[in-house]
Amino acid sequence: MPGEEGKSGVTTEKIENIPLYLIPKTIADQIRKKGKAVFQIMVEKTFHNSFTIIVGTGDNYALQDDQEAPARTDGDGHG
Repeated sequence: MPGEEGKSGVTTEKIENIPLYLIPKTIADQIRKKGKAVFQIMVEKTFHNSFTIIVGTGDNYALQDDQEAPARTDGDGHG
C-alpha cells in the first residue's frame, strides 16, 4: 500500500568505507550470514574509491521463498 514504508521484520544494515576490491567479498559474507532473508543489496559510491553497501533483510522474504519453491527431487532440473 502507498505510504507503507516500514514492514514488520524488515531491517537494513549499512556497511561503510568498503574499497572497490572488497565489494564482492563483503556481499558474499552478508549473504552467507543472512541467508534467504536477503531481499535487496545496494552499492553506493561515496568518496574516491570507497563504497557503502546496504543490505535489506526480512523474515517474511525467507518464509516466502521456502513456501513457493518446492523441494527438488532426483531427476528434476536440466540435464
